[in-house]
Amino acid sequence: MADPAEKAATPTAQGTDPTPSRAVVRDQASNEFVFAVVGHVGSGTTKVATSLRDLLRTAPEAEAFDTEIIKARELIEAWAKENNRPLPEVQPNNLDATEQYQNLGDAMRAGGDHASVARRAVQRIRSMRAKKQGIEDPGDEPVIPDGTRRAYIIDSIRHPAEVELLRRLYRDAFVLIGVVCDARVRLERLHSEKYKSAGMDAIEKFMDRDSRAAEKHGQRVADAFHMADYFVDNTAPQFLDGRIPNLKEWDINDNLSRLMKIITHSELVRPTTSETAMHEAYGASLRSACLSRQVGAALIDASGNVIATGTNEVPKGGGGVYGEGLASNGDEARCAFRPTKFCSNTKEQNKIIDEIFDTVPELKALDAITKNVRKRDMRDSRVGSLIEFSRAVHAEMDALFSAARKGIPTTGTRLFVTTFPCHSCARGIVTAGVDEVQYIEPYPKSLALDLHSDAITVDRKNKDGTPWLAPSQLSAQQNVHIHQAQHPGSRVKFSAFTGVAPRLYRRAFFKDRSLKDSSTGDFSIGTTEWGSAWDIHRASYVEMEAALSKAS
Repeated sequence: MADPAEKAATPTAQGTDPTPSRAVVRDQASNEFVFAVVGHVGSGTTKVATSLRDLLRTAPEAEAFDTEIIKARELIEAWAKENNRPLPEVQPNNLDATEQYQNLGDAMRAGGDHASVARRAVQRIRSMRAKKQGIEDPGDEPVIPDGTRRAYIIDSIRHPAEVELLRRLYRDAFVLIGVVCDARVRLERLHSEKYKSAGMDAIEKFMDRDSRAAEKHGQRVADAFHMADYFVDNTAPQFLDGRIPNLKEWDINDNLSRLMKIITHSELVRPTTSETAMHEAYGASLRSACLSRQVGAALIDASGNVIATGTNEVPKGGGGVYGEGLASNGDEARCAFRPTKFCSNTKEQNKIIDEIFDTVPELKALDAITKNVRKRDMRDSRVGSLIEFSRAVHAEMDALFSAARKGIPTTGTRLFVTTFPCHSCARGIVTAGVDEVQYIEPYPKSLALDLHSDAITVDRKNKDGTPWLAPSQLSAQQNVHIHQAQHPGSRVKFSAFTGVAPRLYRRAFFKDRSLKDSSTGDFSIGTTEWGSAWDIHRASYVEMEAALSKAS
């Protein structure tokens, strides 16, 4: 088989002028995309996958893709048959059967390769490409893309290792779509539509296992979800009573179409205020040297202007937090840079555990080995979730404090944070007069909703069905003598972020081509000299090196 890189480097007919470098690079574009969908059970990943497939197939001819869906369940079934594992009986909408598929998926990952399901998806993509190109048995040889526009959609991702494999393999041609859906809506869908015969307790346990199983080889959707490149919200029903399309609220197709426009450059798309704010929050997170996690926050005013950013970092005397360029004692004050490097929060948790074991006679009497095992178990309990001993101020509070130092009012602002706020920050957010919080990553330790249900909501509507009203709007109405009794009361809304994720922001919105006719000034989306930012090459970089060497 001829090397495609060498073919692209063939000299011109005259045999004198070498092929331009950009032609060698551009000709290697595979024109293939690999999409994957991730979402908690009940969120509707299959609906999103099929909607995306239909959009890709029916796009205008120049933008359409030959598209196939790869179902994770089918990959698990194939593995089970090969390994003589019994398959569940075909019972549509049966929770027991679904849990048996969970067990099979766990068994695949238990072998040590947590990306084993995605690895099977890679094999399926390769075999599909071979079949489409008329290759009956590719054996161990690479199946080189022939340049046809193709897309493969994996439904659905259940473990972060699967994302890592697909992203490292397909690089810029891989796009992970996260499906947002309110937990209570998902529970109702599973109970009333899919698993009617199962009880609420069983469904809730099923949802917990799907989100983050105790075993590392179990399903870890919560850990994979925040790795998405693009988020869409499927909380609203697609149809209302009588199968009437819910055109006002269900906007999955519109949002997926926007993603396609970004990728294909069929139209000029600019970032939303929320996308820019979350990108600012993500940038702020990179300043953090916290040993636990990097978190960033951005505070915006009613006009969408970023008025302050924050990061989780150790506070310093005089205001603000430590950062690069401070005196030596500034670095030494941070856990990662002081002579003895340790997390003060974890140290204090361990002191509490040791004190418990030294105080309770039954625990004190245990032998050393059993005692160590029990201590590890206690670290996995709520003791290990204590957060008040950290030296770092959290990103949300750093942003609010920064605004306060500048004398900027925080009432009526919106806060964008990379991770769901903890319960300590939640009370500060409410007190500061913030209207809305948007987040990407979940934070299981947070008790914000449990402790502050009177002041925080995750609902779009109030209990009486009226639309959510921002606290600052309600205050304004009260000022003109509209009594609170006429409103169910407004609370700070905590919402999952949707749109272009920070990891995709630059590639989505960077201007890498001309947007006008240089002669007339008329708007026109041009092409790039070196290919799209979404391209993945058919040849490896060492093959490209050889091709460029021959072309010169």
